[in-house]
Amino acid sequence: MKLLPSVDVEGCRAVKRVKGVRGSGLVLGDPVDVAYRIYSLGYDAVHVVDLDSAGRSRPRSYALRLVRRLSEEIGFSLVEYGGGVGSREAVEDVASSGAGRIVVGSAWLRDQGFAYTASEAASMHGSLVLLAAEEDRDGFLLSRGWRERSGLRLEDAAALARRCGAGVFYTQVWREGLMEGPCLWRAEHARSAARGLTLVYSGGVSCDADVEELIMMGYDGVVAGMAFYTGRLTLERWGRSG
Repeated sequence: MKLLPSVDVEGCRAVKRVKGVRGSGLVLGDPVDVAYRIYSLGYDAVHVVDLDSAGRSRPRSYALRLVRRLSEEIGFSLVEYGGGVGSREAVEDVASSGAGRIVVGSAWLRDQGFAYTASEAASMHGSLVLLAAEEDRDGFLLSRGWRERSGLRLEDAAALARRCGAGVFYTQVWREGLMEGPCLWRAEHARSAARGLTLVYSGGVSCDADVEELIMMGYDGVVAGMAFYTGRLTLERWGRSG
């Protein structure tokens, strides 16, 4: 199991938004510099989101160059990427740039058949697609940068992922960036629904105890952003030896 520090990119800067609101949260600086600092702390996995690619069918060229630098220049063994993955060509571009896990968001919610296309394309490069299950407080999945509510739930994402050979990226959107900790009973429900699948958690991680709880539930990865950058986690504990 790995803790994945997140590098969210807006323009050419690494940022951390609160609940996805532009201009909220932290401005961290150059994404490559931030990634070097993460790697120097002993982490060999990182989660990257290009916020400016959200809603596009293909990522920006800047995002693809960033993934390649993290994988080849810095040497992360796992780069997990999301943003603008809305076509087969996008999946192939991201995978060939070095992403081992590729998060597909709005595209599969608009067209569930795309999950099969994306998973097949990623597997040809040795990568794994994670279907984004970005859940609001009422349990419905959100799309288009969390602006639109679909009629689908986590169980639908897990069932589709099981059929097409993907995993699930589960986000508790209403807790994102607040450092209030995950809603544990819903996190347990998600793990149960996605049993046997690769499952990554994101949303509101606040301290070491939160990470421990999610590990005990059987999550394959936990993404931390605000808690990582504000010193709420014991950073050396969750590096390569974690």
